[in-house]
Amino acid sequence: MKRMCSLCPLFLYVTVAACQPSTPSTAKVAPAVHPVVQTTSGPTTEGADATSSTTPIVDATLDNVHKGMAYADFRTALLADGWRPVVDLKCKANVVGAAYKDLCSKGSDSCKACNELPELSACSGDAVCMMRFRDADTHRQLEVTTYGDIRDRAAHGTDSQLNVTGWTVSSPAPH
Repeated sequence: MKRMCSLCPLFLYVTVAACQPSTPSTAKVAPAVHPVVQTTSGPTTEGADATSSTTPIVDATLDNVHKGMAYADFRTALLADGWRPVVDLKCKANVVGAAYKDLCSKGSDSCKACNELPELSACSGDAVCMMRFRDADTHRQLEVTTYGDIRDRAAHGTDSQLNVTGWTVSSPAPH
């Protein structure tokens, strides 16, 4: 008989929850038993302590954004608050795939997404994308996850099909 690890149900819940679209008015959030913090330097970390350089976002400069909002609105608010895109030079390979050169030469919309959203880092086949920003003043890193149709990257308001599902802020590494 196979034995499942104790974290597998949590992983499955987090994975499935991340893939479900939600709107602010209908979103239901289950209380987390084990806090999951996504870092910019590696895999998911469970139970991050107070000394961690990655903290969930509780930031006064970002109080005008919320989960479920259109990514275009979220991005506009970030740029206005001094956050700048962090360019991922592997965006097209990460978003389009290994044949990105051929597909981009044919005008693939996913290639255009990498050009129009320099902060775009990667998208999965199940419509989850990751974007990264850096605060111009404090050099903190912001990692944003979205769910939905990347073709709606410029759609504002409730009609957008690309919505923010979460984000984390990482303090800059000490020199």
